[in-house]
Amino acid sequence: MVPASLRIRAFGDAVTAGFGVDRSGAALPITDAMECRPKWIGDGTATTAGTRCSSNGSNGPGSPADEVSFSADFGMANKMSWAAQVANQLGAIDFANYAVTGSSLASWLNLPRDDDAPSEGAQHDLLERIERDDPDIVLATIGGEAILQQPAGADRTCAKSSGDGIERTQFLSCVNALLDQQLVKQRVMAIAFDVLASTQNAKLLFATYLPAEPQFSVLVPWQQTVLAEAINNQIRQAVQGVAESGASWAKRIDVVEASFQADRCPSPVIPGPRLLGRTWFTPVSRCGVGASTTPTQLAFTPVSFGTVPSASLQQVMATAAIAVIQRQAWA
Repeated sequence: MVPASLRIRAFGDAVTAGFGVDRSGAALPITDAMECRPKWIGDGTATTAGTRCSSNGSNGPGSPADEVSFSADFGMANKMSWAAQVANQLGAIDFANYAVTGSSLASWLNLPRDDDAPSEGAQHDLLERIERDDPDIVLATIGGEAILQQPAGADRTCAKSSGDGIERTQFLSCVNALLDQQLVKQRVMAIAFDVLASTQNAKLLFATYLPAEPQFSVLVPWQQTVLAEAINNQIRQAVQGVAESGASWAKRIDVVEASFQADRCPSPVIPGPRLLGRTWFTPVSRCGVGASTTPTQLAFTPVSFGTVPSASLQQVMATAAIAVIQRQAWA
């Protein structure tokens, strides 16, 4: 049934939060990175999460890293996040984006608070808020920590063994083992079950991730593509598992498949400093975070170090999402 007055909610990580912009939606310079980025802890599985420097937040550079302060319109007016772009293009009358930069899969699970694992369950109250609202459509990106936490993420353990030309299959096997260890598929399914079983109307859309284009990374470009695709496969399998569960609400879920030409602007890749093992440096990228580009040309936000899509690539995600929504006759 197509709703007469569309109500949209969103949640998830830095991608849906639109991390890397000020309140107006303008890209923040890379010099603000240390005053904006979440604080990765240990192997990257626990973070200090908040809304600073995010399109849906009211707090900017230098504010507390764990402050969650949503703006009055949740970033709908600045149209940076793909969720805000979908809401604008479909004429939603009610929109809220509860995504939190630095949040992880564990953050959104229904878990009791644990001082030894501060991220676990930290954002579940926001998920409950969405469930109480029971909107028409819920948009989300979750499960991409291995991309967003670079170079601190646990995927660097795979890169350490791949710096001397390991084959694609070996690298993929290492990444898949890491994702299985992190229970990515199972946790995405658990969060989907939570949302769908607790609502009567909500249709849930999980977006896939675009390969990152960081200037500094332990991964070379082809490995970024393999990493993103491995994560996306976990998301697809999770959605399929929910859809095939047999529950009455199991058909209220789908995947947004966003893609772009990964080799549209090839750049030189040279060895960088050995900080966390071997690193690679991409000095200039016409569509990444290189200094030669203007803010409107950037494909990724500078303060994210090339991991969070800018408004232009978020538009690609929004277009793909709207296509799914219209195909499903959800709006």
